[in-house]
Amino acid sequence: MDASLPANAPPPSTRWQRQAWLSLFTALNAGAAILIALGNTPLGDNPGGTLGLAYLSIALPGHFLALGALVSLLPLLLGLWLRSPRALLTTAIALQSLWLCLLLVDAKVFALYRFHLNAMVLNMVFGGALQDQVALSWQTWLQGVAVLTAVVVAELLLAWACWRLVPGAVRRRPLLLAWAAGLALMTCGQVATAYYDARGDRAVTSQWAYLPWAQPITAKRHMHRLGVRSLPQASLPDPRHSQLHYPLHPLRCQSNVQPNVLVVVMESLRHDALDATTMPNTWALAGQSEVFSRHYSSGNATRYGLFGLLYGLPGGYWDSMLSEQRGSPLFDVLQQQGYDLHLYGSAPLYSPEFDRTAFAQVRGQLHTAPSELPVAARDRHIIDALRADIAGAGNRHWFGFAFLDSTHAPYHLPRDYPPLATPMAASIDFLALDEDHVPVPERNRYRTAVHYADGLLGELLQTLRDSGQADNTIVLVTGDHAEEFNDLGLNYWGHNGNFSDHQVRVPFVLHWPGRTPARHGGGSSHEDWVPTLLRHGLGCENPLDDFSTGHDLFGPAPAERALLVESWSQRGIRHGERTYVFDKFGNATTLDRHYRPLVDQQPDAAAVRAAWDALTRFRRQ
Repeated sequence: MDASLPANAPPPSTRWQRQAWLSLFTALNAGAAILIALGNTPLGDNPGGTLGLAYLSIALPGHFLALGALVSLLPLLLGLWLRSPRALLTTAIALQSLWLCLLLVDAKVFALYRFHLNAMVLNMVFGGALQDQVALSWQTWLQGVAVLTAVVVAELLLAWACWRLVPGAVRRRPLLLAWAAGLALMTCGQVATAYYDARGDRAVTSQWAYLPWAQPITAKRHMHRLGVRSLPQASLPDPRHSQLHYPLHPLRCQSNVQPNVLVVVMESLRHDALDATTMPNTWALAGQSEVFSRHYSSGNATRYGLFGLLYGLPGGYWDSMLSEQRGSPLFDVLQQQGYDLHLYGSAPLYSPEFDRTAFAQVRGQLHTAPSELPVAARDRHIIDALRADIAGAGNRHWFGFAFLDSTHAPYHLPRDYPPLATPMAASIDFLALDEDHVPVPERNRYRTAVHYADGLLGELLQTLRDSGQADNTIVLVTGDHAEEFNDLGLNYWGHNGNFSDHQVRVPFVLHWPGRTPARHGGGSSHEDWVPTLLRHGLGCENPLDDFSTGHDLFGPAPAERALLVESWSQRGIRHGERTYVFDKFGNATTLDRHYRPLVDQQPDAAAVRAAWDALTRFRRQ
């Protein structure tokens, strides 16, 4: 790449001149990035109206200035370190050219699939998983080279123009003021994001979809303390602006039985916690129920685990459901059939934003335990409230949901609760947890917290029996995800770290009146619960593909399937004994059942295509 300039426009020689040139060059490239993003942004008929456009006018410049500054970090360091400006020039032009080309590719992906370029897409295209479905012809490659060449030429001309505009003697004050103005713009955008996110204002949150790789800073708990509250649920977005075609067809549901439904989810519940000592009440229930012993959450964090359980979809749909505030169709059907809803969370259900995703259409019926109570007392509070609801239900049919939080680290217990086993840690010292640490005390504290939560469940089940409703109530007991205590010997603790059994395999005990108790050894997923309940409990006639990527738990056991699992920083596909993990940079790693890398093993193309179908089935194309 020839980065020479005309003799009458020598590159600035002082550090302040170089910084002035790089700042101008970065700002103008941010403007080009904004133009690319606007190609997929409705302006004349924006779903957020005037407020949405006003937010974009702040968020877009701040977003692309921040990303552009990251791209310019290496040129900045070289420009300050080296005496010659050639390295500054070459790296700045090269990196900004690649950055704009990446944005152009992302814009095309978004136009087709309504989500931005991510690691799985990169691996599928360049790793060969889509070679049977997407053939890149020589004309396509030639077009790509032409676009890259045009971008590089434009960057060269822009670099030359910027140097012509930089004065010979750069004054520091205007440059520092310009940097301050850019920082203020970024800050204003994030403050607005946090405020409107806490309000749940769809006019603003719907704009996030148009910002590539946006990482909005949110502060819902702090905003709640300041008195900022969620807005009442609004109608669904204009279909013209929706990223989703979901469900594919209206649900047709009619139940003549209308059973009650009780769902109890315990935070961080490992599959091997289900035994007669740790969970005696759930163990007794399991003897009268169907137990799915190889059951997997849809993620290794609460956000994605509960999402899969309450929608029957992979966690990859979270952002779209949140931006459009589309609740689970399960609650639409329950409302249509006249169910009373008793929805309780020990921790706030607005962080993560379940009040604007799964429960969006029923957010006014969410109940959270008082925040001033200790966590164990919060669990007691919501169980007592739910027991009162059940006891007073009379002849009305109802849906109950309780999310218990005692089993979350540091594993909360009432004062003087007896340990299930010793030695038991009095508290959890996270700084002491490393690969050499023996986890017995922490594991015993965890098991004791599970025992406490199971005791609360036992009281709930006793209320069902005492009220005479046990024979007409479907009961599900499960976890949002699991919890690891360095089981792999790889220094993983807690959750949100990997997709091994120790972080995503959970108990799944399903008591369904009239069905014979059984133990199922085939693989099942959180995505299977909603389609099973809608079909067999609420009488929905639609094919499951109309609204879910899950399977019917009571249908024929499927062959070994590819299960999508999600985390904050990675996406995985569990397929048989292998797990394929995709990081943010498009790298794919194949891991064995012990989470050790398999050298030179590529992800199975069929498994990746199945995951791709699940992630795109309900997106407008």
